[in-house]
Amino acid sequence: MNIHKLLFLILLLSAFGYANDDKPGAKSIVSHTKIVAGNIVKLRIRATGNKVVFPNIKKIDGIKVLSHHQRVTNIHTYNLGKFKKERTILILTFAPQKDMTIPSYEVEIDGRVYKTKPIKLKVKNANTSNINSRPIFLLNLKSNKKSVVVGEAFLLTVSFSLQQDVIISKKLQYNRPAFKGFFVQKAGKEKSYYEDNRQVTELSYILTPHSEGNFTLGPAHAKIGLQDKSKKDILKKGFATKWHEKASNTLDIEVFLQTVASDLIGKFRLDASVDTQAAKANKPVNLIVKIEGKGNLNNFDFPNYEIDGVTVYSDDAKIDTKVVDGQIYSSYSKKFVFLSAKDFTIPERIFSMYDPKEGNLKTLKIKALDIEIKESKAITMPAKISKPLDSKEITLEENMEVMSTSRWILVLSFILGGVFFYILRYLPKRKRRSSKESEALKILYGHISKDPEVEEMVRKLYARKNGDKSVEINKKRLKELIEHFR
Repeated sequence: MNIHKLLFLILLLSAFGYANDDKPGAKSIVSHTKIVAGNIVKLRIRATGNKVVFPNIKKIDGIKVLSHHQRVTNIHTYNLGKFKKERTILILTFAPQKDMTIPSYEVEIDGRVYKTKPIKLKVKNANTSNINSRPIFLLNLKSNKKSVVVGEAFLLTVSFSLQQDVIISKKLQYNRPAFKGFFVQKAGKEKSYYEDNRQVTELSYILTPHSEGNFTLGPAHAKIGLQDKSKKDILKKGFATKWHEKASNTLDIEVFLQTVASDLIGKFRLDASVDTQAAKANKPVNLIVKIEGKGNLNNFDFPNYEIDGVTVYSDDAKIDTKVVDGQIYSSYSKKFVFLSAKDFTIPERIFSMYDPKEGNLKTLKIKALDIEIKESKAITMPAKISKPLDSKEITLEENMEVMSTSRWILVLSFILGGVFFYILRYLPKRKRRSSKESEALKILYGHISKDPEVEEMVRKLYARKNGDKSVEINKKRLKELIEHFR
């Protein structure tokens, strides 16, 4: 058989193969049927035909699908007088944690329904030696609570563990877990340490559920690039990169409704104090409220005070949250300023607190505070009594002396005035500006409830008064506001 006949036979066999493979149908394909827990599995559902409709797959045997996309390949194959030219592939990724079965799926192709065959997957624990005794990296989720009530915060930690001798050539690509149904806040900075010849990095989140139900958290997903010394990167004149992907386990969290409603959930203590209970008219009285303890205060909002005849201003609350020994601790601080021309009372405030550990309801209380306003006393100058001069008794000489004295007083006043303005000109601008801003603060304080712009201006003035130099104030607009409310 010569070379031409051999080539013809190969082409003929290939044509029969393509024709057979090009028949309408659907098929599920996975690269491995035995994997390590956390490894990413790619499921390819291949459909051949001109018009393909895949099912909407969000979970595979209860495991969340991490990504999905479609790819269309043109295969110009002549069969029975017709050209078949499309093969569509649906690619899904997921991360099984235990043995499972990929079910049969129905795919509609050119108006007809085809079924794929189910596939069984065998999943081994990452520490099983006969599968992989030293995984390059691991990803794990853990939580300090398995069940909570609505509004109760808990800690979820993502742990990334890498072999100590592994050098990552590409930046770690990380996708945090899905937290649907929860308010989410990062809990401080990353924590790194070494354990069992592995470098461990932990990233923690504070989660607060806002509705009841059974929730599944995760998985987290990470991807690292390592040098593949078996392949060269021609463009970059170095070794090629081999990517390794992992997904973490998932966590089931049960969320219950509270048996009784409360303002706070946790174990806190409250302290409130004023700087004075006797102030001058329209002088500020400062009340500072502090709440601290075990639990999350980021969603707590202290209600404003409303007192007839009293102007009330408050700063934004300062909230600090930290994690100590796997537990969440918070502190909340807020300052109120009261301005009044007469005596008033800061009313008491009572907050309910539910302690999930003890399962009971307690109260936190701010007692009512009576504030006395002292009346401002007018300063009067004692009158100087003197005997009026009789015009008839003034001689010409005395009259000239009085005129001469008046001129000298006028000249002296002019000189002193010049000196005063000279000194004022060279006074530090900061002090003059501070004085003007303090005066503006007094004028605008009583009008913050009338105009949001005035409230914002007062906020800025108050911040500058407390030493915040970064706050910028529009001087032109400040002057206009002062003239309007003066």
